[in-house]
Amino acid sequence: MKAAKSVVPAEPKPIKQRPVAKRTALHIPPSQFGRVRALANYGMTQAQVAEVYGVEVGEIERIVGRPAS
Repeated sequence: MKAAKSVVPAEPKPIKQRPVAKRTALHIPPSQFGRVRALANYGMTQAQVAEVYGVEVGEIERIVGRPAS
């Protein structure tokens, strides 16, 4: 019998990602208000939602309609 050849799988090359300049959004488009409310209602804090959209917490409070408790 012949000895089995061991085959080592090739490792994938890492994908180079370009650095992205962090933008600060001035406001959230009205088309995203429902999503903002949903994220806040399903357990994300207003600060976390603000971080997702890159806005101040005050913008989220304005959309949700009440400050975080």
